[in-house]
Amino acid sequence: MTGKHIALAWLAIGALVAVSAGCAARAPGRAPTIGASAAGSVYNLQAARAEARRLLGLIRLPPGARPSARTPAGAGAALSSHSVSVPVVPHLVDQHEFFTAPGTPASVIGWIELHRPAGSSLDDSGVGSADEQWTSFAFTSIHGFAIWPDLIVNAVPVRGGSVAVRVDAQVGPQPQLPRSGRGAGDIRVVELGTMLGSFGYELRCGPADGTVPQPARICAAIARRPALLYSFPGPGHSCPPGAPTVSISGIWNGKPLRSTFSVCTGGQEQQAAEWAALLPSTTALGTVHVDRGIGLVSLGEREAAVLDLLSGQRPAPRPCSRCTRSFGAGLAIGYGGGPAQWAGWTVSFAASRVTRIQSNLPLTIAGAAVSSGLALRRTLPGWRLQTCGTSRALVHSSPSGRTLIVYRGAAFRRVIVTTARSGC
Repeated sequence: MTGKHIALAWLAIGALVAVSAGCAARAPGRAPTIGASAAGSVYNLQAARAEARRLLGLIRLPPGARPSARTPAGAGAALSSHSVSVPVVPHLVDQHEFFTAPGTPASVIGWIELHRPAGSSLDDSGVGSADEQWTSFAFTSIHGFAIWPDLIVNAVPVRGGSVAVRVDAQVGPQPQLPRSGRGAGDIRVVELGTMLGSFGYELRCGPADGTVPQPARICAAIARRPALLYSFPGPGHSCPPGAPTVSISGIWNGKPLRSTFSVCTGGQEQQAAEWAALLPSTTALGTVHVDRGIGLVSLGEREAAVLDLLSGQRPAPRPCSRCTRSFGAGLAIGYGGGPAQWAGWTVSFAASRVTRIQSNLPLTIAGAAVSSGLALRRTLPGWRLQTCGTSRALVHSSPSGRTLIVYRGAAFRRVIVTTARSGC
């Protein structure tokens, strides 16, 4: 039986033949104290239960239907709680009633669908085992406190030519949040576990500033939707690799703030998707700018800014002025028939400025995947082929820098953007 569905999209840049990563457990969001001391008490459960009772009163059953104080005899496990579709929502309120009605499951469900509850729209329906039939009705969010309110009706045949009916009213209560996200804030926002690694940004609001691109746009989004600041624990569920997880921590209006949003956690999916849309996209982070840089890391960039971006949730190391640092993406990748290798960034500094950027991540250049092999040369005018020890590289040079796409055989190895005029 199909309940509420969460649609998730995953776009991989380049042709990845093998990807392996450690699957760390997603940290549940921490519940802030908003006029309450327990996670459950910030949810308007009383109003959600009242709404569920109201929804139950809207269902219309065919003539001759009678209420039953318990599961009708002969229904067995077909109408048990585990057989009912349940959205993955924290603190879901589910109230139900039983009935018996004359006819068949198909005739009962058909009559109910023709007389759908006021204010609802027909949602999912289907046929289960043992002649079970079911249907559901969706309602719009109610008064700002309930998400995904719906009614689900299950019908199964029982002895004597009757039908046993179970009606469930489900309401997902929303947490009680401030009406506005306006205020003075100084927070760190980290997007975790993307196919390119983890990236961290500083964001300040009131006034808008920070290392994140377009801070004013993000501050305005938080002002409109304070739910972007507060996460609450929820049940985990399956999700695709590379799905967005965002962590925020710092101070907002003088109070400590710490939240995590994951599309893998019930009740956090929408905020995680909204944060992913506000932060730089994977495409922006994985584009090679010829002879200038990769993504948001550029030649000549200040060391502190690069450490802030690539250190993710880890504390940024102290500036070294002149050194080379590595930042892992947390996964291994393989291109073509080449061996799997750990993915990440290596950045060199001199006088606290970037002089070399190296990455073996699934990047793009001129709209094409760098993992396309040496055939990429046909679409990259102005590039020449150079031998690099046991490897070969496509090389582009200009007064601003030099870009090398290094291959071993036909297998992609890495991209290098450097101020050096020679060497690999």
